[in-house]
Amino acid sequence: MAAQPAALSSPSLEELQAYYASLPQEYGYASQCRMDVLGDVRGKRMLDVDCRRGKGVIKFSDWVGQRGFVLGVDPNPDFIQLSLGFMEEAWRRNGLMRNNMDYRVAYAERLIDCGVLEGGFDVVFCNSSIMLDYSPELAFREMFRALRPGGMLVYDGVVAEDDRLEGVVEAARKIGNAVQSAVSRNDLARMVKACGFDAPEYHNISVVDPDTGFNDRYTVPVVETDERVTFLRTTALIYKPRR
Repeated sequence: MAAQPAALSSPSLEELQAYYASLPQEYGYASQCRMDVLGDVRGKRMLDVDCRRGKGVIKFSDWVGQRGFVLGVDPNPDFIQLSLGFMEEAWRRNGLMRNNMDYRVAYAERLIDCGVLEGGFDVVFCNSSIMLDYSPELAFREMFRALRPGGMLVYDGVVAEDDRLEGVVEAARKIGNAVQSAVSRNDLARMVKACGFDAPEYHNISVVDPDTGFNDRYTVPVVETDERVTFLRTTALIYKPRR
């Protein structure tokens, strides 16, 4: 039986709405759409958390094929409305016989609010936007709940090779810098273990600069600090134990 995490207090909808309304939305590293998954996902049920305008969902729709399904969720209603607007054309462009995707408004900390049931997905995908969310810990717990036993969480984002200064991380979160807000490998391992996950398996590791934006030509503001840390771009596979 997979370990059940201890309860954390959930923020109110008003707190979540205020936080996400103040968060920078554009041009940061979290806006990248690399969507590295690793492995065959044909026929799988996938959940894309913080999907923004849904381009990744369209890629996943093609990869899972007709027998699979992809749900994209994001707290920004405007992003979800745009995604729904091009969904019909997107699944037809993918050569499918019917639609295999959907989009819903939801906070990562409260996926249950949009109907994400326990154990409903084989694969959950997220990127560095999770580190900018109101509560990354609650977000990982919700993703754990959404996965079936033996399911896989794909964190396609950034970790720090070294321990972090809490004040720098919080300051980076406030300015929407998804690289500089990354936790260390050790902290990520502790965070997901507390949720019930196995230890992360890191793949495709490379160094990324803290001012990296949504593409190689765009940089973002950084927190000025004496902290010396190396940031690593990676695709981490994190499994929910089988029963």
